Amino acid sequence: MTLDIEQIIDRARLGPLHWRVLTLCALVTLLDGYDIQAMASATPSLAAEWHTAPSQLRWIITAALIGIAGSALVVSPLGDYLGRRTLLLCSFALVGVATLLASTTHTQNELFAWRFLTGIGLGASLPNALALTAEFAPERHRNVLVALMACGISLGAALSGFAAPALISLGGWQAVFVTGGVLGTLAWLPLFGLPESLRFLAARRRDAATMIGKALERLDRNHHHTDGVTYVIRERPAGKLSVGELLTPELAPATLLLWLVFFLNLGLLYLLASWLPTLLTESGLPLDRALHICGVFQLGGVVGGFVLAWLMQRWGPYLVLSVSYALTAMSLVILGIQVPDVAVTTLLIAIMGNGVVGGQVALNVLSATLYPTTARATGVGWALGMGRVGGIIAPLVAGQLMAAGATSGRLFGLAVVPTLICVGGVTLLRSAVRARAV
Repeated sequence: MTLDIEQIIDRARLGPLHWRVLTLCALVTLLDGYDIQAMASATPSLAAEWHTAPSQLRWIITAALIGIAGSALVVSPLGDYLGRRTLLLCSFALVGVATLLASTTHTQNELFAWRFLTGIGLGASLPNALALTAEFAPERHRNVLVALMACGISLGAALSGFAAPALISLGGWQAVFVTGGVLGTLAWLPLFGLPESLRFLAARRRDAATMIGKALERLDRNHHHTDGVTYVIRERPAGKLSVGELLTPELAPATLLLWLVFFLNLGLLYLLASWLPTLLTESGLPLDRALHICGVFQLGGVVGGFVLAWLMQRWGPYLVLSVSYALTAMSLVILGIQVPDVAVTTLLIAIMGNGVVGGQVALNVLSATLYPTTARATGVGWALGMGRVGGIIAPLVAGQLMAAGATSGRLFGLAVVPTLICVGGVTLLRSAVRARAV
């Protein structure tokens, strides 16, 4: 007898196994988000201690992003062949160790190396956590659960911003990395409780019927495994690297537009996440207030991720994202003219966090549901990889402009352009997805 795994997963009610996968994957994204933001939180203090201008640290600031981009393109797709769980465990261990060792550095080259290795781990752990959550979630709950899990990235980054002033006062910039490394190392052991993707097992392992059947019994009480059952998925298992599947005539238009929006959105996200503490302090705010406002930027993304996910269920992702990007552009225009008082600046930064950070959560949900199982980790990984390229270029360009004397207002004003392009890209993506469905 042959049974379709996806039908069983999709009819299941949410239960303990769903919540275990969601919680553990959210823990991964929470600590990954902390590690991504850690360098930006430490930069002002690090620059002061090393007696250098913050703009001179631009390559260190982007080191993790370079590692993330390369890993998302090269290492992350291995999750489609070795298993989501296996790659997630290995990559997250690297994140914890490299973050901890970053606190021991005394030169820019050493810090660059450890941040680069941190990025290698991040680039593989995030896409596979997203893919694993998506593949265990019933279809009717998938968007909300993936968005809920992906919000951990923003929550972790917000935690870094809010905790950084106290940590720096206690132990200097090194304490920011020590905290992230210790938490990441402690969180690694619970991750062994993650199950492997059932869709992956059905597509890649012919001897996994009993393992799949027992897991399906835990997902759906109405399912009872018997010997001789063959579990299948509707999608064709890919025999080769599945990158080519993303650029088939059917998927290519949506893939290229998704890459464009990821490139621009993550460019904006990392430009702001990397330089916002420095830009705000150079605008006259004290360091602790600037770091707290940066926490609001990420917290706005957490709230925005939930709000956007709920609105996406009602009105679809494309209209919601377009409006969100338009509001972000408006906030950037105001900040580009003049940075207002603290209260108004905090509000504008929260709106930007909703649009850029929350928008990324929505894009992660979209990418995790756009592709078939055989190419899902690859599709998410390549979208994030293309986004990381933007995340590398934008902070480097901003650092170069700052070194050349550009003001914070100038940088905010320039950021309006890619935000408006995102509005157009999302609109065209909607047309491409609709054309594919016809």
